[in-house]
Parts: sequence; C-alpha cells; structure tokens
Amino acid sequence: MQPCQKNSRSFFEKLQNADGLDLRDNRGKRHDLAIVLMGVTLAVLANRDGCLSSIHRYLCNHYESLVRALGVENKRPVSRSQLPLILEKVSVGVFDNLIFSHFGIRLDENERKWLAIDGKELCGSIAAGAKRGEVIVQAVAHENGQTVAQDYYCGKKESEVATVRQLLEKGELLKQKISFDALHCKPKTLEMIALVKGKYLVGLKENQKELLQQVLETTKVQTILCTQSKIEKGHGRIERRDCEFYDILEMRKAERWAACQMRTAIKVTRQREALKSGKKSLEVSYYVTNETGNYEELARAVRDHWQVETNNHVRDVTLKEDQLRSKKRMSVA
Repeated sequence: MQPCQKNSRSFFEKLQNADGLDLRDNRGKRHDLAIVLMGVTLAVLANRDGCLSSIHRYLCNHYESLVRALGVENKRPVSRSQLPLILEKVSVGVFDNLIFSHFGIRLDENERKWLAIDGKELCGSIAAGAKRGEVIVQAVAHENGQTVAQDYYCGKKESEVATVRQLLEKGELLKQKISFDALHCKPKTLEMIALVKGKYLVGLKENQKELLQQVLETTKVQTILCTQSKIEKGHGRIERRDCEFYDILEMRKAERWAACQMRTAIKVTRQREALKSGKKSLEVSYYVTNETGNYEELARAVRDHWQVETNNHVRDVTLKEDQLRSKKRMSVA
C-alpha cells in the first residue's frame, strides 16, 4: 500500500464510499458490505484466494480483530451460504480496481484448471544393453485429457525433475493447479508454484521420510476437517475411496519446506474387490497441497491424476511407441 498522504482516504473508507460497488437492494444490506469486502481482501492477501470456504473461514477467525481495528459495531460475521450471494451482487470491476490501486494485485478472472504432470519412458527408444532411453513429460488437463504442454529428456543423462521444472515455467503453468506423483515432492518444485500463487497436489511417500512421518503423526491426533467418499464399479472390480483432510498449516516442518506453504494433508484409503475372484485389497496413500477447503475438488483431483497414465496408454496403443526401436535420436532437417 502506498504511504498515506494528505487528504487521502483509507482503503476501508474507499470501500464504504465507492460508487457502483454495492449493487444490492435494501433488503440485501443485512451485512455491512465494506466489512465483508475488507475481510475478503485480507483473505486474498493471505493467499486464501480462489476458495470461498477458505475465505469464509478466514473471515470468521479474524472477524473480531477486524471490527476492533476498524472501530465498527461487532455483529455476527456473514454466513458461508450468504457470502456468495453478497459477492455476486458486487461490481467486480470496481472492487478489482480498488484492490489493485492499494495492493497491486488483480482478482483472477480466469478459473485455474487442474493439470497432471508426469513422465513416461518410451521403452522402444532404449538401445540394446542400455537401461534408460527417451522420456516424454506431459501436462494433461484433468477435465478432458488434453495435452497442454510437453517436453522430452534423455533418461541416461538428464532428470525428470529438472525437465518438469522447465515445463512449469513455460506457458504460465506455474499459476495453474498442478498434480504430481511423489517423485516431485521436492521443496524447489513446490516453492516455484506457491510463490506465484499457483496450487499443487503432490503424492507423499518414503522419498520424503521425515515429512511423511510428520503427516502420519498429525493424522493420528488431529481432528479430520472433512471426509469425502466414493464407490465406483469398473474394470472388473468395485473400488471404495475415502479421503480424509487435515490442516497442516501449523504442523512442524523442516525449514526447507517453509516457502512451499503446505496447508492440507490428504489421507486416501482405497478398498478394492475383484468381482470374479472376490479378492480384496487395501491401499493407503498420502498427499499434500497448498490448497485449503475445496475438499470435493481435491478428492476429484486425486482421482483424476491418472489421466496422464491413460494418455500414455493411448500413445502406446495407437502410435505403437513401445515397439519403436531406434539407436540414435532422429533429427529434422
């Protein structure tokens, strides 16, 4: 915010007096709009943008401090159900300009999409006697399976981790919502996304033993924020998935994770039963994300990350990539 100058008004005062900001009729003015928008602004600045549940939780947790600082009457904070009804009547253009003029940020008008990023080794490119070959790294949209970006590297001398970081920096992928497998649960990768206010969802396994142990301990003692369950039948089996969500914002973490802004841990329990044999299996996996709230969306994102694997399977079947045998890279004249 720019330093206060003579005759300047505070941000709260401008919210109170901005022409065209409040488009509601008198029946909708049960809550002081300036108070609501002030709380929303603080939530956005606290990296709670893009999720109404998270914004509302922030409003409730800081409401008393807010009204005390502003010197206004302490009424009940707006309800979660009423918040979107109020915001949809607000002139977004006016509100956006006020926030930008004071804090230099813009409300994101474009909904961010979930993209799954993963690498696939092109088995046919492995030369006789070699263990590694050419690898393709893809960013695939959860929504429709469309490949939005891709890159290649040589598995014999290059790394998928470094290639993924390069891919993220192309086409503003860092600002989207990205899902990874546990290979990419690394501070530098997650930090790149968090610093530009992107969102990530990444698997957590033994490659990060200390962090995994801390999450395991948290899930044993902390209250579950939300549970999402789903049963699916297909591929000759019945699968039940239970997702439990835990707040890890205040969980003790090593300093190297500080800039990653981890906020939520997800415990996923998968129970499968084969229809013909009756064989049952149980699998428990863990994920971490810098997203808060949006539990249904996060549960769906965990499930949809397999889009990359599906896309890779299509490439194998239709393009016969795994049957390719090449001893050297092809060049285009």
